[in-house]
Amino acid sequence: MKIGYSWFERNRRRITRIVLPFGLLMVLLTRHSWPSDSVTAYIFKIAGIVLVVKGIIGRLWCTAYIGGRKNQELVTGGPYSMCRNPLYFFSFLAGLGVAFEFQNVLLILFYVGFFSFYYPLVISSEEKRLHSYFGDTFLRYKESVPAFFPNIFKLNLGGLQDVSYRLISKNFMDASLFIIFIPIAWWVDSLFENGILHAYLILP
Repeated sequence: MKIGYSWFERNRRRITRIVLPFGLLMVLLTRHSWPSDSVTAYIFKIAGIVLVVKGIIGRLWCTAYIGGRKNQELVTGGPYSMCRNPLYFFSFLAGLGVAFEFQNVLLILFYVGFFSFYYPLVISSEEKRLHSYFGDTFLRYKESVPAFFPNIFKLNLGGLQDVSYRLISKNFMDASLFIIFIPIAWWVDSLFENGILHAYLILP
């Protein structure tokens, strides 16, 4: 009997909409202690951009391999040869990059904590379903490939079939939301600098 989608999987967008206001409050009510033109500020900004770009490219790479084949066959090539959930890993990188752009330590900790708590539940549910679909083949894959953090020494570029450019384009449009947050973060920082926004908590 094949397992369906769990509550955690079905309600990802709804839970994200519930959590986002907490992140917004952190952005508007707290601020970093270093000057906006300091070396620390530039390090955060550069690191944020690098993480966002890596995350977006990684998501597109995942889509090239699994696009249109999810739950129909077990994809084990490309990014899926390094870890079982590369799409979540690269999404995590992109989201972390956004948090870095805001230069907000509290936001970074909140994001990492939420992701570390919630997505293992989603992954566990998905893997039960994959086991019900693919049986021992999935178990062998699970035993040989890490769940989340990629092992680059296991990279195998085989298995790439017909690439769905429609799905890649859609995924890029979805991923563009990460890019939009970069100028927003800079704008919020300028509002603090010009005294339009006032922080109630200065973070170290």
